[in-house]
Parts: sequence; C-alpha cells; structure tokens
Amino acid sequence: NGSMAGGMCREMVFRVPLKDIHYARSILDALAVDHELQPERVSKTLALELSTLVVKFVAEDWRMLRVAAVSFIEYLGVAVRCVNALPPPADLALTSDPHLNPHRPSERFSAAL
Repeated sequence: NGSMAGGMCREMVFRVPLKDIHYARSILDALAVDHELQPERVSKTLALELSTLVVKFVAEDWRMLRVAAVSFIEYLGVAVRCVNALPPPADLALTSDPHLNPHRPSERFSAAL
C-alpha cells in the first residue's frame, strides 16, 4: 500500500484476458474515455500486455475501491457488448505492422486515468 493524499491506500489489479490484441485495443479504447468521478479518492490505470487488459485501481479506502471496481466491471461488460456488435476496424488492413496503429489512443501508451 502506498499513500494517497497522505493516507493509506488500497490497491486492486484486474487482469482480463481477451481473444486477441486487436480486440483488446478496441476494449481499451472504449474504456479509456471513462474517467473516475472522484480522482482525488480513486485512481485508475489501464494498460495492455499483449491481449490482456490490465486495470489497476488505487483508492483511499476499501469502500471506494469496491465502488470503482464494480463500476468498472459494468463498463467492461458494456464495452465488450459494443465491440462485439461492431465490424472489425477498417484500419487494421492499412497498418503494415499488425501490432502498431498510431491512430488509436492505446497505441500511444497506456491510458492513465
């Protein structure tokens, strides 16, 4: 545990394996726009490790950590349903390197929220 605003912190990490790196990027891009409502009490960091979405929460107490985690799980479900309903991005065929697409926020680096 570290410190958030001088107090004790609680941490939680989710590791969500997804079917492939392109799908994982789409999910990350969908989730990256959702900011925490109380950033002074809860922080969230999103990143990809190949096709695994890694989400780290740091909160000032267990209650805030639970609220953030439950909210994230709900948003993750919505993101998965939305991405599944859409066709694959057309820009996948345009990139010479299938592991790099500079037009997506997730390619510039992990989204620290």
